[in-house]
Amino acid sequence: MRLMIKIVSIFFLGLALLAPNLALSHSSHGAPLNNQQAIEKAIEHKSMIMEQPEVIKGVTLDDSWQAVTDTKIHKKDVRYFIVSFYNAGQGKTLYILISANGEFYDANFSGMFKGL
Repeated sequence: MRLMIKIVSIFFLGLALLAPNLALSHSSHGAPLNNQQAIEKAIEHKSMIMEQPEVIKGVTLDDSWQAVTDTKIHKKDVRYFIVSFYNAGQGKTLYILISANGEFYDANFSGMFKGL
């Protein structure tokens, strides 16, 4: 009988030690975005890039990028979206890489991102 009590006690002690880890863990940061949501998120990131004096491959985004309407999903994967913005006035296309959950990763004018 004492052996059974010891085994049960050890089992519950083990569960008690695991409980804080389970309570603090969490799953991903939400459901993946659909195409329209990815475009909207990329537009937000483009606006943030424009507000900051951030240089993308030697180019600072001027106000002409605010009026760009030719926006589409350039490439899509289960892990990321590449959204393109074509600026007809400059003849350039800006590509923004975001995670499937909408986090900003990178931006450039080539559409090629290291590791993809």
